[in-house]
Amino acid sequence: MNQSIITASVSMSGMQRKIDVISDNVANVDTYGYKRKTASFADVLTNVTGQHNHFEQPGRATPLGFTNAYGMRMTGTMRDFSMGEINPTDVPTDFALIGEGLFEVASPEGTAFVREGNFQLIPAEGGEALLATQFGAPVQGMLDGAPVDFRIRVNEGYQMQVDEQGRVFEVKSSTGEQHYLGSLRIVRPTKPELLLQVDDNRYVIPEGIDRNSVVQELNLTEAAADGIVPLKVRQGALETSNVSLIDEMSELIQAQRAYQMASRALSSADQMWGLANSIRG
Repeated sequence: MNQSIITASVSMSGMQRKIDVISDNVANVDTYGYKRKTASFADVLTNVTGQHNHFEQPGRATPLGFTNAYGMRMTGTMRDFSMGEINPTDVPTDFALIGEGLFEVASPEGTAFVREGNFQLIPAEGGEALLATQFGAPVQGMLDGAPVDFRIRVNEGYQMQVDEQGRVFEVKSSTGEQHYLGSLRIVRPTKPELLLQVDDNRYVIPEGIDRNSVVQELNLTEAAADGIVPLKVRQGALETSNVSLIDEMSELIQAQRAYQMASRALSSADQMWGLANSIRG
């Protein structure tokens, strides 16, 4: 009975954590660029208990012994980086990535990566406008494909235009004058499970992990050796969350039923303890 109580309580804790993951997904269903989280589970202290030889009866097809375990626990969460829908906005500072990729931004904690491209132009020195996130983090750029510390700045009186290769231009609408400013710095996550999500829907690389083992620098201005374009940049559009409310509600119902079953098992084990304690010999 003691094992029954432990198994039920451990399973309830795991289901509660899964419900928390589902709640986080549902809460961010309208967050641009949000990627759905999934929970992974593993058995706790699984072992095989041996049986005496007299259990080996004629016709038995299974080996001696039976499996013991103490429920299951949630071992971690993973990100589903599949694409959401592309929603046109016609806002020149909105960008969507068609393919696997992340925008690189600068933050007080260091380099960070974002999927949502609802950027803005904020005033900077000399009458320029700096391309930044909604939380003021500057968007990183590249010059001639070189990944240097570079910021996208648009001069006063010009409008920003970005092509599918992520190249940024400033254009004066009155004269058609055009200047090349650089390219958006975009990376592709090669091991997304190592990216750590922090506030403001940002991803960072944990300390002690090599950047090159987690993300790959992309230079969209150069043709790939296989001729396949890794991704495209679309200006005036945003990617919606890839969370499906139907799937999340289905997962929630299953998790709640599993939690309820574990709760009943815990209650039954407690009642059995009560009956055993009430016996007077």
